[in-house]
Amino acid sequence: MDKRTEEEYYKESKRIREEVLKLAELLKGHPLHFVITNEITMRVEITKTDLKTIVSKNVGDNKFNAIKNALAKDIPGYLAKATYLGWRPVAEGKHFESAYFAYFSRELGCRTILCMRRLEDGDVFKPYAIINDHTFAAAEPELRK
Repeated sequence: MDKRTEEEYYKESKRIREEVLKLAELLKGHPLHFVITNEITMRVEITKTDLKTIVSKNVGDNKFNAIKNALAKDIPGYLAKATYLGWRPVAEGKHFESAYFAYFSRELGCRTILCMRRLEDGDVFKPYAIINDHTFAAAEPELRK
């Protein structure tokens, strides 16, 4: 059984966040590009801003934040081992640059869901957030395979 305190998870999530931000600096002006097929084929681009956005979105659960931040270090690895859940349209009036969102899940200490947005002006997918079940529950009714 895990005996870590909320404060220890908080410190760990902040430490890992700083590691991800250092990795993100390497992407400044040099985005990571790759193609992956996991039920759908995606041409993926990851920029400094994408990683910064992921590690900046926090939920009230410090353990989840630490896990999420650790997973943000390897988005290609996450996608390669994830389960495709489906896609949903963009909410009306939001995310004008996005055509739709695709969702992938992994169990690693807890269930996490990677939200990838497909850009409206091409066939590029970009990571948007790693969310928990509570946050995913709002999107799940609109999910399509």
